[in-house]
Amino acid sequence: MALKLKNIIPAILVTVAPVAAFAQASDPAATQIDAYHNAIIEIMKQGKSLGISGRITRFETLVHDYYDMPTMTSLVVGSGWSSASQADRDQAIAALEHHSAVMLASNFVSYGGEQFKTELPVTSRGSDKLVRATITSDKLIYRMRFSQGKWRIVDIISDGVSQLAVQRADFSSTVASNGIPGLVHKLAVIDAKTMK
Repeated sequence: MALKLKNIIPAILVTVAPVAAFAQASDPAATQIDAYHNAIIEIMKQGKSLGISGRITRFETLVHDYYDMPTMTSLVVGSGWSSASQADRDQAIAALEHHSAVMLASNFVSYGGEQFKTELPVTSRGSDKLVRATITSDKLIYRMRFSQGKWRIVDIISDGVSQLAVQRADFSSTVASNGIPGLVHKLAVIDAKTMK
């Protein structure tokens, strides 16, 4: 099967169904998730012809358009974000955005007919919204935040585990020891290995 869920920030493959169509009509955060999923389908259908480099390029655009990467990167970096220079912040955002695209491209190679279902209602948590989805037997929660004029993904929770929290834990020692430049380097090393 083409779908492989890893312990990373994932993208989810969708086959549009009546439930998903109803979700689109009822909540703008769900509408955004539906559009995100449909964009992934288009990449997946061309996955083999695009190759890994082509998929990464397409997923970079998708991540940029649908994720709140500045917020996500600040949470991964932690307390050091407030004192970081703008240049370091920009490098960290770009590195994590590229890393997310590499992981997505390695997870989603071709379309295998996986089905997606949005579960209603969408719920609110403070200023955020939670959009629930089921992929076969896998249950996910997208945490959405309104940013730059639209609802964007800030976290994905799978089996009760926050992917953002996992990333922060994975990179905390690197950030503590070597700061943002160390994080950027580590992400580049991981990406290079993944692309081989």
